[in-house]
Amino acid sequence: MLFTYQALNQDGSVITGKGHFDDLGGLMDTLASRDQILLKYRKRRFILTDAVDSMIQPRVERTDIIEFCEALSSMVASGLPLLESMESIKDTVRNKRLKKALEQVIREITRGESLSGAFKAQPEVFPPMLSFFCNIGEETGTIQEALKSTAEYIKRVDDIISQTKRALIYPAFVISAMGGVMVFWIFFVLPRLVETFNDMNVVLPDMTLALVEFVDFSRAYWYVFPAAVLLLIALVWVLKRHERTRVFLAMACFNIPVAGKLLKNASLTLFFSNMSLMLRSGVTLTKCFDVLETTFSNPAVTKMIARIRQAAGRGESLLNAFALTRFFDPVTLRMVSVGESTGTLDQRLQYLADMYQEQTSRSVDVMGKMIEPIVMAISGGLFVFIVVSLIGPVYDLISQLGGG
Repeated sequence: MLFTYQALNQDGSVITGKGHFDDLGGLMDTLASRDQILLKYRKRRFILTDAVDSMIQPRVERTDIIEFCEALSSMVASGLPLLESMESIKDTVRNKRLKKALEQVIREITRGESLSGAFKAQPEVFPPMLSFFCNIGEETGTIQEALKSTAEYIKRVDDIISQTKRALIYPAFVISAMGGVMVFWIFFVLPRLVETFNDMNVVLPDMTLALVEFVDFSRAYWYVFPAAVLLLIALVWVLKRHERTRVFLAMACFNIPVAGKLLKNASLTLFFSNMSLMLRSGVTLTKCFDVLETTFSNPAVTKMIARIRQAAGRGESLLNAFALTRFFDPVTLRMVSVGESTGTLDQRLQYLADMYQEQTSRSVDVMGKMIEPIVMAISGGLFVFIVVSLIGPVYDLISQLGGG
């Protein structure tokens, strides 16, 4: 609920402000923490305004969270109090949704809530890893390190997603443009040309006749296509309800040429990065695997982590637990073995995270270079198809007219 208010400062000056509070008590508690006295206030009258504001406010990007974590970590490390640091950052934030969320975090901390608890109360703005690392930082007294770890984790996620998007933008644009051209030719140009060809008794190639039959079928039985899409969606929904099917499909995705390798490398980058960060923060292996299971949405990766956790729980070494999954290559297993035997597991895992990050970047470059000639080949094939099926009969028609 939005309150506009006037309050009295200790020096006797009157200030005017506004903010979102659960109730009047929340407003008074916040002002009391600032040594201010409430003079008068007014509530927002329209109930639906908050919902409308939430819909039109820009969403919080990963880069916003990264900048926030880095700024807060620097301020806390320099000795500034947490609340004062949060207030300073809030005043410089441009994203309205994030600014509103920070106001709520400050109110929760003022009421006695922990920083991790305040972040956890707003999962739509702050990622779960932020509240998790902050919880560790509160227990160990290293909150600035926890914030740096969160920023590092989100940076890796953002780098992987950004690289993949850059590789797919060009082919997606070209394929969309070609699809639009084909739809225009088939459903708008072709029917008119066919009528002209029939009136002039032009003999159409078999390819053109087959295309005409397809267009006639599409117009007569148009409902078949949305029905097929709905059937496919229903099939995917049914398959996703079965754990074995979801794991099988997820594993099959890892075997797709180029794209499967990219997906696996990206997953391993995040897996080893998160595990290394948690071990450096003092988290036990058991807790690491518990958190990692909830971090990943890919069922194949989740099952792999569960098998490692179960094997480690039975007393198996970490090397054997990793080997039992048959998910890791010999180089990875060797690094895990070295880290486990020398007590430098977090460093070895960080090395693996960096290695897979580099492989992910290379996979994105390779995928981008492979997609370009494929797109060009498809474009050339469609051009030949249009020439043979549509432009060829036009030349025949022109020849007949010229001969007549």
